[in-house]
Amino acid sequence: MYEFLISRIKDYIEVNDEEIEVIHRLFVEEHLKKNHELLREGEVCRKLFFIDKGIVRFSKLRDGEDKTYVFRGEGTFCLDLESFLQKVPAKSTITTIEPTIVLSISEENLQIFYNELRFGDRFGRKVTEQAFVEVVNLLTTFNSVSPEERYLRFVTNHKPFIQRIPQYYIASHIGVTPQALCRIKKKMLGRDL
Repeated sequence: MYEFLISRIKDYIEVNDEEIEVIHRLFVEEHLKKNHELLREGEVCRKLFFIDKGIVRFSKLRDGEDKTYVFRGEGTFCLDLESFLQKVPAKSTITTIEPTIVLSISEENLQIFYNELRFGDRFGRKVTEQAFVEVVNLLTTFNSVSPEERYLRFVTNHKPFIQRIPQYYIASHIGVTPQALCRIKKKMLGRDL
């Protein structure tokens, strides 16, 4: 399990054997059931999560409706960035949508990670930059393209686990009703998605 985490960290920075031991010491393995809330809207985010197995969704209650706006699957890091960095209540909830295994690191241990790994700070900067770019892309995409185009981009970006995400979450994510999503999918039938 830690091998997957180490390989993803190596996508950002170099680590040696001694630093791998530090990583093993600082990250905690958690086995979570379906619909487990890693973070609830209004709580302060105090952990960075690495998804080893499973999928989580970021959602927000808006006008009494649960709106899904981000999914994260295997091999990704996730947290509520604003809440984590500024110690303010989270504006979203992070929930598992299937049984999920995460490796988590507390904010205190993340500071140790930054200090004890040669390139620990660089890792933090690169993960934060990537999260920022994803948020900007999400906002610009949502406000500038049709629901059909949003669905096509969703399929492209989530192809490895699209069959594991309930359709009503996908509909919510692209901003349509489940019925409208069915029409979009029917219209695109035959395309190589």
